[in-house]
Order: sequence, then structure tokens, then C-alpha cells
Amino acid sequence: MESRRVSKKRLGLHEKTSKNVAKRRKGKGKGKDDSNTSDENLYGILNERNIKDVQFGMDKRFLTWYGSNVYFDNETEQLGIKDNGNSNTDSKDKQSTDVHSLTGKTRFWLDTLFVCEYCFKYSENEENFRLHAERCRHKHSAPGRIKYKSPQYTIRRVRGYKHTLFCQCLCLFTKLFLDNKSMYFKVNHYDFYILYETTTDLSMKNKPLGFFSKDLVSYDQNNLACILIFPPYQRRRLGSLLIEFSYKLSKLDDIISGPELPLSPFGLIGYLKYWSQIISWELTEGELCDFDSVTLEDISKVTGLRINDIIMTLKHLECIGEENRIYLDKLRRWLKTHERTFMIEDQYLLLDD
Repeated sequence: MESRRVSKKRLGLHEKTSKNVAKRRKGKGKGKDDSNTSDENLYGILNERNIKDVQFGMDKRFLTWYGSNVYFDNETEQLGIKDNGNSNTDSKDKQSTDVHSLTGKTRFWLDTLFVCEYCFKYSENEENFRLHAERCRHKHSAPGRIKYKSPQYTIRRVRGYKHTLFCQCLCLFTKLFLDNKSMYFKVNHYDFYILYETTTDLSMKNKPLGFFSKDLVSYDQNNLACILIFPPYQRRRLGSLLIEFSYKLSKLDDIISGPELPLSPFGLIGYLKYWSQIISWELTEGELCDFDSVTLEDISKVTGLRINDIIMTLKHLECIGEENRIYLDKLRRWLKTHERTFMIEDQYLLLDD
């Protein structure tokens, strides 16, 4: 199905457009404060959820975590999948509903956003969404080039400048579940590494499970800008898999690297877990296992972690003392009491361009 092209105005990049959206919605809803008309709206960041839930594919529905005004067009009020004359012009008013939240009575701008689980195109109209889902080309052919393929998982690199609309729609979807990322339009200098299951099961084939993005012009040589495992696929250690893969990419280029800062609270938890494991493993079974003493520089060289990240991890594990003295015995004991969860196997890396 042909899709409406994403323009700057539709994505809310114009100050007048985005502010008018907030102003108009403030008039419709209750409990909105003046902060919604601030410059934050240029990036679609809202203090409250404005879409109640997401219908992701044909069989998955879940609540949003954060609000975004970018899905709403100020002039046409049409969302991403092309309207074939089936949508009701009053659908937003009919879907809008009052609910009680912890902060009081909140009016959602939209009850349900329908999102394609293959390409992330979106609609407010269920019939248009179903028509698109039947014909989505990514259902049969996922974008990008395979960079990792094991019997369990496949990771594809998708260039932002080659698959612009796919990446823009992915970023918009991500903003409903991450509160500290605002990039969604200028995707040209980003790569997106999309995680899939390796399967012949048609019910899961070519359905993204999560992703991370990488800024190609990062002056700090960050190996990861944004990471998200989509809500239906969380609690499967997939975040750790993507974090590990991002470091594999850096080590192949002999780069000491790490994620873009600041990390979200959930991101920090995931990274501390990975950093703790990789440091302890190198001291127990890896290149540093026979060392009686090590320095921060030794650990950094072997693991590819930045020294500041190593210090943070050692403090978290309470394994560092005065003058950066590292308690090796305590670190080695730590790994023996925790399950190893490394998931990337080098023989399945497919990195030739």
C-alpha cells in the first residue's frame, strides 16, 4: 500500500505547527499546563501520555509509557498510513476519552494508535491499518543488510539515509517508550541495528524485536545512541544481546567506546549488568585470569570499555578502593555467583560490506 510521505510539517518540526497542536489540544483536553506550549514541543516531548495504547500488529496491544505530539498533523489530522476514504473525520473526538490517572483526570488525544509491526507506519483508523498490514512489503523482505546471524537471532544494519521513512517511523514509535530521546527526523547520519528472530515461522519472520541506533558522527566515538526492546519482547535478555553486539563492533575497529550519555535509568541497569559480567569474566576466564594485579588501563584495553565506565562498575560492585585499588578476589567471586549471559558468538558475525 502506498504510504503518505513524511514531511517536516507533518513531523512537527515547524514551531508554529507544533505550538498550535499543543494549543488546540489544550483547548480540547483538561488538566494541560502551559509547559505544553514550550519549545519542548518542537521535539514532540510531552509531560503526560496523550495516546492511551498501541495496537502493534494484529495481535499485540499495550499501553504507552510517554507522550508525543509528533504523530498529530496540525492541518490534515491524518496519521502515517494513507487514508483511503475510510476514516471518519470525527474519529479523534470519538476516540478521545477521559480517564483517571495518578495526576488527576487526563484526556487522551487518541485511544489507540495502530502501528505496523514490520515497518512502523501508523494510523488512527483500524480499517486502513489492516489494509496496509496485508500488503506491507517489509512483511516479506526486511530492510538493511545482515550483520549477525545465529540460529536464534539475526541483526540487520539499516542505514538512515537509505531507509529514511522506515527509520523515522521507528524513531517516532520509540519516543512512546523512552523519555530521554528526541531525535526522530534527521536520521541520515545514523545506523540502526534491528534485531529479529532467526526463524521460518511466518508468525514471527521479519518482525523486529528491538534495536539500537549509532551516531556516525559522534565525536566521543559512542557505539550506541539509543536502545529499546519493544514491550512484547522484553525480559528475554535481548537488551544485553544488543549491548554486547555494539561492543563487538567497536572492538573489531579497535576502539575504546561506550554508550551515549546520559543513560536512562533502565539503560544504566542494563549496562551495569553487562559491564560487571565482562570485567569479571576477563579476570576469571579471559586474558586477565592469571594476573595478580591489574590497572584500569589493563581492563579497558581487554574489554573495550571506557575507564569511567569501569570505575562506575567497580564502585557498583564495591570492588575498588583508595587510589583505584581493585579487589580482584572479590570480582572473581562475583562471577561465580552470577549466571553468565553473553549471547553473541563470534562465528556468526557477518561484517563484510
